[in-house]
Amino acid sequence: MAPIETLITSREGGASLPPFDSLNLGLHVGDEVDAVLENRRRVCATFGSTLDDLVVANQVHGARVAVVDDRHRGHGARDLDSAVAATDALVTETSGLVLCILVADCLPVAFLDDEGSRIGVAHAGWRGTAAGVLEATAAALFELGSSPSSLRIEVGPGIGIDRFEVGEEVVDQLDLRENSPHVDRSRTKPHVDLTGVVVDRLFALGLEPHQLSVSRERTGDRYFSARASERSGRFAMLAKILDNGG
Repeated sequence: MAPIETLITSREGGASLPPFDSLNLGLHVGDEVDAVLENRRRVCATFGSTLDDLVVANQVHGARVAVVDDRHRGHGARDLDSAVAATDALVTETSGLVLCILVADCLPVAFLDDEGSRIGVAHAGWRGTAAGVLEATAAALFELGSSPSSLRIEVGPGIGIDRFEVGEEVVDQLDLRENSPHVDRSRTKPHVDLTGVVVDRLFALGLEPHQLSVSRERTGDRYFSARASERSGRFAMLAKILDNGG
């Protein structure tokens, strides 16, 4: 099967000026367009790709999954209007496409099937997680022929429990019990461990611990954080099935 590569960007190594310094990949946050496109070109080049290979979704904190192919090459790469509409996860069997999910506190999650040469990337904030974006991404891959045992998952950096203060409605929508280890009630308002919630949901799909790689890095320093800054850039999870091993 064709090899698969993934990349999680940090905020370092780009062309954007403060407060988007420096590798901001989001076109929707108020940064200079030319700087964002240069940043995206640099990231694509790490895969031996160009903006014509990039596929970006218009994320809405939902659970819609789009299965993309050659017809989607370049969608959302240079502008917002051509992004895959109202979508929070992308799945493909097509080699050469660079799938991209943008985040700045929400968790980026890559679904990789080395056996079947299939990939998916999902935007797992609390709303999308509650709506079932992880389950929907897995279901799309299963429909294409993957199985729980053939997947490996990479969970990228996200907001830490110390900064993720939420209301009770968030706890309820995530279906967290009173004694959940992912809720800290020692402070005025609940604080949620979103990474822990996401990992539990992935295990519920039938995955085993050895199939998961979970980042323990947190947003707010090397990674953009919308909660930490009034104007924040976006970092990315990207995945690509390589063409003929290259």
